[in-house]
Amino acid sequence: MAVVYLNGRYVQAERAKVSAFDRGFSYGDGLFETIRAYAGWVFGLERHLARLKKGADQIGIPFEGDVGKWRQVMGELLRRNRLHGADASLRLTVTRGPDVLGSLLPPDAPPSPTLLLVARPLDAGIAERQQVGVGAVTVHWGSPFNPLQIKSLDYLYNMLAMTHAKREGAQEALFVGADGCVIEGTTSNLFLISQEILTTPHEGSGLLPGITREVVIELAKREGLIVREAPVPLDEALSADEAFLTGSLKEITPLISVDGGRIGTGSLGPVTRRLQKCYRAAVEEERARGIRGKS
Repeated sequence: MAVVYLNGRYVQAERAKVSAFDRGFSYGDGLFETIRAYAGWVFGLERHLARLKKGADQIGIPFEGDVGKWRQVMGELLRRNRLHGADASLRLTVTRGPDVLGSLLPPDAPPSPTLLLVARPLDAGIAERQQVGVGAVTVHWGSPFNPLQIKSLDYLYNMLAMTHAKREGAQEALFVGADGCVIEGTTSNLFLISQEILTTPHEGSGLLPGITREVVIELAKREGLIVREAPVPLDEALSADEAFLTGSLKEITPLISVDGGRIGTGSLGPVTRRLQKCYRAAVEEERARGIRGKS
């Protein structure tokens, strides 16, 4: 029986209640983070909480991103769901809280945020996709409107794009702007590799700067690879030697085709494989530091 963490309490999932007047439900007035846990260790938690705190500050929702507190809460939730020894996903949602329906404007009274944390087993298919790669289709809807670069609850267009990808037999959809450049995926950031130079769309394109994207850029530079943050025309993506997608749950997953056109050899490439190993090493390094810090 699943347990969730709601407003300071661990409760059975079927008994967890959120107000019908919650602004997250009525207006999408909230934010969320999806985080991966490795055998009980929540990777990159400080980065995720910092992004959530930054977004909450931007839109005026009080949120305390205390890393020690949330690591303890997440560890306990994983334990209660018997996920502390396995890879799992965590989703932390914060909304402005309940309000009387009828006004788009936030209430004048100080907000009483809703905080919800959910833990689930990791999708078993992720490991296979990291080895065989995934295909994507393009969606030409212009630049996704995300001027604050926050991870809001408004994921309708992402969901519709992913539904379209599934109908086409693909595993991801890539948003392409009016200028013909790829911005991001519905749940991922994009990297291309040509002659061992990594290129990823720049933040000014309207993408959500992913935590895994940030980590990969750091690791690639540490490995001596050149990293460019620049516009990525669709034809440049199609002619790349390799390509991969990044996300907290999928880590680094090869992108082997777009709109049916093969990228590179159509399989996991050497640079992508190298970065996958570097990423896993970074996870283990952080986990080991955290365990030593507790002892």
